[in-house]
Amino acid sequence: MKYDINNLFIKSPQILIIDDSPEDLEQVVAWLGQRPCQLYQARTGEQAQKVLSNNPIDAVVTDWHLPGLSGLDLIAKLREGGFRGPLLMCTGVMLSAAHLKQAFDAGADDYLRKPLNGTELYARLDSALQLYAQRQVISNINQSQARFIQLLSTQIGTHLSVLNQRVSLLGNKNENASELRTKQLELTQQFKKLMDWGRYRQSLQYVQLQHFPLKHLLQSLEQHFASLSHRLFFRGGSKLSMYTEPDILKRVLLQLLDNALSYTTGPVTLKIVPKEQTVQIRVEDQGDTLTEGDLARLVEEKNTGLGLEICHDLLSLLGTTLQAKALRKQGSVFFFDLVQV
Repeated sequence: MKYDINNLFIKSPQILIIDDSPEDLEQVVAWLGQRPCQLYQARTGEQAQKVLSNNPIDAVVTDWHLPGLSGLDLIAKLREGGFRGPLLMCTGVMLSAAHLKQAFDAGADDYLRKPLNGTELYARLDSALQLYAQRQVISNINQSQARFIQLLSTQIGTHLSVLNQRVSLLGNKNENASELRTKQLELTQQFKKLMDWGRYRQSLQYVQLQHFPLKHLLQSLEQHFASLSHRLFFRGGSKLSMYTEPDILKRVLLQLLDNALSYTTGPVTLKIVPKEQTVQIRVEDQGDTLTEGDLARLVEEKNTGLGLEICHDLLSLLGTTLQAKALRKQGSVFFFDLVQV
């Protein structure tokens, strides 16, 4: 079954329910509590604002009439503030066509009449979440393609400029020709990597999420780096299963391992560390220890190297981010977390 690229967050969404009626609030919580999600509750618009400011809420289900800030005003404020998730309005009083238009004009995604029906609420909320995910997919793809074009210009353009300068100086200053050939080789490798990434990203409209045993991926990586088996070591993960897109995960690990093996001379370790609900995947090296500031810039700033840029891009499609820190004795670790089955 195909899932949209950015649908990991709606697998277990964080939903805020707002209603000043304890009975209605309890009923909606009971209905939605039967599905995989994290629920937050509020009795007023002001309470809801506090919840929203302190938690990454994906969707809001609110009553229209609330003491103080109304549900309608809350929705309008959320849209003005840039909230992009689903907002569902519920009411047993404001039932006219004019009220319906007022709710949609404020930014509501759907409009449910009270008394609520559990099946209808499920259907409306799921539909709104799927539409939100699809918008996120389009946004991610557009951002990724824009980044690719920018990288193509900066990475290749910079190398071409340097290469052309060296060609022009070669005859006049008797510059070492071997250095020029090295630069040409680097440029060719960068270009091939960019083109491979570009072709892959152009073809990637959906992510095929699936359950799979991690041992198969580890075996594939061992085979790929067979010539470097004296430096590359694998720790853990052979009995774990993941729920993600295996090809994207493999491409990320290939980049991280290739970077670690290319820029250091010592051992490199791929570590799989299970946690309560996630798995942390770590690539550790024993090269020169970078400062925490240097490592932070590597994972936060743009234009820090093509391999890391590809990792940032692909991990964003899996709903996670790349992090880095210095190891206690020597070396660095790059790591990210994924959902465990």
